[in-house]
Amino acid sequence: MQRIEYGGQCHISGRPYTVFRWRPGNDARYKKTIICQEVAKAKNVCQVCLFDLDYGLPVQVRDQALGTQDESLPDSAVGKEFQLQRMTAEGELDESKFNAPSDLLQRLARTGPYYKRNQARICTFFVRGECKRGAECPYRHEMPTTGPLSEQNIKDRYYGVNDPVANKILERAANMQKLEPPEDKSICTLFVGGVTPDMSEDDIKDAFYSHGELKAVKKVESRSCAFVTYANRSDAEAAADALAGKLFIKGQRLKLLWGRPQQARPGGEGGGGGGQDAAAQQQQQQQQQGGGYFSMPPPGQAPGYYPSMDPTQSGARAEPKRQRGEAAAGEEQQAKRQRPPAPGGPLPPPPMVRPPYGMPPPGMYMPPPAPGMMPPPRGPPLPFPPPPGMRPPMPMGGGPPMPWAGGSGRPAMPPPPRPGQSPAAAAASASPAVQQQQQPPAQPAAA
Repeated sequence: MQRIEYGGQCHISGRPYTVFRWRPGNDARYKKTIICQEVAKAKNVCQVCLFDLDYGLPVQVRDQALGTQDESLPDSAVGKEFQLQRMTAEGELDESKFNAPSDLLQRLARTGPYYKRNQARICTFFVRGECKRGAECPYRHEMPTTGPLSEQNIKDRYYGVNDPVANKILERAANMQKLEPPEDKSICTLFVGGVTPDMSEDDIKDAFYSHGELKAVKKVESRSCAFVTYANRSDAEAAADALAGKLFIKGQRLKLLWGRPQQARPGGEGGGGGGQDAAAQQQQQQQQQGGGYFSMPPPGQAPGYYPSMDPTQSGARAEPKRQRGEAAAGEEQQAKRQRPPAPGGPLPPPPMVRPPYGMPPPGMYMPPPAPGMMPPPRGPPLPFPPPPGMRPPMPMGGGPPMPWAGGSGRPAMPPPPRPGQSPAAAAASASPAVQQQQQPPAQPAAA
């Protein structure tokens, strides 16, 4: 927003004033104040649009609804300046005299923003067919409309004289349709919409009891509405005519309409039979599906489970056909694996035997324990020989190598030397079978 000290001249009083200029949006035009602050306070209007600050309506509509006379400023510049200074000194500009309650203004008041005022101006070059900016032009490429709304004047808007916008609003207010009563004479109920939680039934009674005898007042919290029922039809019509568009409770404007007749529900009078039939149909449907009330199983039947409780479905509602086919194929393969082998066929591999506690796995060398530690217990024979090139495990304290199931068929390996023992001494302490294998073969005798 830009603030320009004495950047303009007031269009009503002609005195210089501080101009404020801003842009309300990316596609909007630049807006600025067109009258000074003192002149705007004299009429309680906006410095930009010149509409009333309380209701958002033109000055002509407000003055006609309140019945106030036109108190215009003097015509001469000196007289206007003197009048504004007097009103400022007496404090008349700070006290608004246009805030009196009015039913017509409450019905015509604009409650939401009017963004159409922020649109850009119409491009005059486009109207003449000479605009060459195209999409980059900051102005609107539209043809101007003709009519009384295109002939608006700032002074007529401020003083409330011959304002085309005000004439249109007053014409709409004169043609407002009243609340037409329904043809059914038995309807004596009025619908009240927009009821807030802080409004009680007593507050609603206070707004309607002066128009006739009340029969009942019911507030529906869940729908933010209420129903007011009168004892006589004439009292209901009088309340509808008096409060249509003028119903205010605790400063809130409420909506008033005629009630509608209650339609009979199928299955019985008052809707009771219909509810019983619906409950019976629901119970029968649940029993056909295999469940009782609240999805409970019938007596004598095991309780079912939800799909999300089945770990194989992972929360799915139904197993797809492809998954069901793959599961069937997997079960068939598992059954084939469990069948015994045919006579004469290859035998299955022997089962894997886990070594006892403290023994190394088959074919793995176990180093001797540190000094002061107990040697591991000697276990049963190994189920199969160690792989080629791998030493068999040796017992603690020397001795022959540990046998394995299946007998000997491979040469025995000498034990590893102890700490501080030479390889020759280790070979000398080996078993006879190992020493015999380490001796060189005898040379054949010469012929």
